[in-house]
Amino acid sequence: MIRDQGLTSKIWRFAVWAVAGLFILNLLAVIAVVIINSFSTRWLGTWLPAGWTTRWYFSAWKEFQLSSVVLVTFEIVFTVTLISGILGVMTAYALARRDFPGKKLIVLLFLLPLSFRR
Repeated sequence: MIRDQGLTSKIWRFAVWAVAGLFILNLLAVIAVVIINSFSTRWLGTWLPAGWTTRWYFSAWKEFQLSSVVLVTFEIVFTVTLISGILGVMTAYALARRDFPGKKLIVLLFLLPLSFRR
């Protein structure tokens, strides 16, 4: 690919990279402020908070009973993964080793989404 090497092209590329860099810097700064604020005790009128704590996280963990929520989530994830793995292996075996009516249609349905990828 031939790239324009003129002065306006260089200025334009620099401007695009500068704006992209400022956007990323702003995004990271917003995330950093939220993280710092979540660990602060009080933060008014200064660059950094007056004190640091993790009390808010422990309070939220107890109030919303997150241990049981996390446990149920992992149980569901592992169950769905196991069932999907078993069904996927059986389906792959049947499609690779057996002939049955409608096999070409099923293979087409599996391969059709791959043809739309870029």
